[in-house]
Formats: sequence, structure tokens, C-alpha cells
Amino acid sequence: MSFVPKSCTFSGSVTLKVEPSVAFPLFSPVGERRWVPGWKPDLLYPIGVDWAEGQLFRTREEHGDAIWVVSSLDKANWNVRYYRVEPGRYVAKIDVRVVRFEDAHSRAVIAYCFVGLSEAGNNEIESMTQQAYDEKMRRWSDWLETCLGEKDK
Repeated sequence: MSFVPKSCTFSGSVTLKVEPSVAFPLFSPVGERRWVPGWKPDLLYPIGVDWAEGQLFRTREEHGDAIWVVSSLDKANWNVRYYRVEPGRYVAKIDVRVVRFEDAHSRAVIAYCFVGLSEAGNNEIESMTQQAYDEKMRRWSDWLETCLGEKDK
């Protein structure tokens, strides 16, 4: 019997009280250092570049290293796509699109699509829920508000 990967997709958003040109860089490998607790990407390639299409970087995850690829980056239109590979578990495609929202605000729409690479990865994917993803978006919103000095205003 051959392996059949499972997949799932979740989407959510966060609203920020800053212009899209300010919000979008917060979703870069270096920008996320400002607001994601413990985020320490190792920028691998190209050397000396903070954010570029084709960039490779690595993060330390609970289950080991994850390799990230910036597969497309459109800074002018505030869109980026990442692939995060967690060997032996799954691949995640992450799309981030920032849009203008009301006056000087932004909305970041973030979609994750997971595809299993093993039975263990499939089992993790089966346990993922939209409710847990929504909670992740609330956590991100809180962290971003704190980073931007919006919390408790």
C-alpha cells in the first residue's frame, strides 16, 4: 500500500492600525523577530539579504528544523508566499496578503495549506482545526498590537 498524503487549508486575518506599507514588512523573516516570541530565523541564502524571492531560511521548531522558501514576493502589492518544509512531517504553503482596510488600517489575510509527508504528518494534519487556527490568529493579533504599541490604548 502506498502513502497517500492528507491536506487541509485554513485562512484567517488580523487587522492592524497601520498603513499596509508598514504592516507588510512585519511578515518578513526579519520583521517577525519584532513580534513573534522566540522567532530566530537563520537566513541561509542569499547571504546578506533580509527578504527576497527565492530566499531560504531555517527555524528551530518543536519537532526539529523547518526549512522555509520565499517562493514569491511582491512588495509593491503586499503579497508573499512561503513554503515551510518540516522533514518527515509535512509541507506548509503560507500565503500572506496585506490589504488596505478602512482609513489608515491594514488587514493581513493569512492562509496555511498543509500537506502530509508521512503517516505522522497525516496524523497531525487530521488533528488540526479551524478553531485552533482562529486562536492562532487571535494570538498573532495580540502580539502585533503589542509590537505596534496599540495594546491597552
